[in-house]
Amino acid sequence: MHAASLAAGLLTLTGALGTELRRDGYQFRPPEGFHMVRWEQYAGSRVGAVALDAESPRALSAALTDGEGPDAATFLVSVVGGGFSASPSDREDFASAVMQHYQRELGLQLSPERVERIGGTTPRVEVLGTLREAGQVRTVLIAGLASEGEHAVVTVSAPAVRWQALAPQVRASLETFRHEPPNAAGPVPRRMLGALAGTLAGALVVSYTAWRRRRQRHAANASG
Repeated sequence: MHAASLAAGLLTLTGALGTELRRDGYQFRPPEGFHMVRWEQYAGSRVGAVALDAESPRALSAALTDGEGPDAATFLVSVVGGGFSASPSDREDFASAVMQHYQRELGLQLSPERVERIGGTTPRVEVLGTLREAGQVRTVLIAGLASEGEHAVVTVSAPAVRWQALAPQVRASLETFRHEPPNAAGPVPRRMLGALAGTLAGALVVSYTAWRRRRQRHAANASG
């Protein structure tokens, strides 16, 4: 068994991972103690939404934290349009995109320490670094997870003094990350239902209009 998968299983059994979260086509188990924050302050944000192509649609999808104040750790999940293979060739490109995201979009100076490709059921590329924010040194892990179509980018940030204790849970959590492929036999998405309903309604209107015209012509011929 893959060592990381074994670690995830052991941590799950000891209660180190929380309840499964399903959202925007993916699912995972966050580290124990992390909970969703009030979404209003994050809606529409691109924080952590690292993309190889700057034109790709992307947005923050979920924001979790394990506490309040500057000593809290955060766990962010962003969804980025377009596939990501997390192949060896993507390793340096993803690391470069991470640096540009922090410098150009967030205005923060991230000092990289490690870039690594990790295999498994859902391969990923990880960038580990540190930054100084509000006088505090924080360790940041950014992981791009492989998927066809839309893919997820996870960003975990914690005070540097907490990282060593938190890291095993974070990596066990990433091992549980799965994308949910579209299921043709499953429920039809709401937006598709709306489009289908609109198509059917249009067809009914056309049919009704043609029926009325035929009746009018028949009535005119009968009266003549």
